[in-house]
Amino acid sequence: MSDYSYLPQQSEEHFKAHNKNDLDFIELNSLPSCLICFLIEKQSSRQFQDFWNWFLNEHSAETYTAYTIYYFDQAYFEDDFEGRNNSINQLLYSAIFEQQPPDFEYLNHQIHIWIAAHQSTETSLETEEESYQITSVFNLFSSKSKHSTQTVTPEPMTQDPLQQNILIAL
Repeated sequence: MSDYSYLPQQSEEHFKAHNKNDLDFIELNSLPSCLICFLIEKQSSRQFQDFWNWFLNEHSAETYTAYTIYYFDQAYFEDDFEGRNNSINQLLYSAIFEQQPPDFEYLNHQIHIWIAAHQSTETSLETEEESYQITSVFNLFSSKSKHSTQTVTPEPMTQDPLQQNILIAL
């Protein structure tokens, strides 16, 4: 993978073309880090926001574009290693750094690790949330009966249809 060194010169030429309104040059020389060409038009995901906070602090990143968000989402939800790798490479070329960043191969590896760790954390939190929901439903159905001081835990086959639908919905 090539490095970041050629990008500042390419960026300068690209932005000069914007100033001159040279649409032919801009079209032929697309720049993924251009905030004009890749304007952010929608709210980014929580996963991207978490990633960018980490990336900003750890790797002196400065700005991102809609291109960055798109390729982050592609990488984050990609199961295939090569597909994720390619998306991360595209993401890296769309970021602007305060200074010369580390080698892109190193950054690519770091992003792979960050995604795996973040997904692992999310899975753990989802499992805890599901457990909480199941416990809440169980507690709802295990409430005290109006005519008894004894706890009533309905068997799945004897639940009324409303209770079954609630359990199915969860």
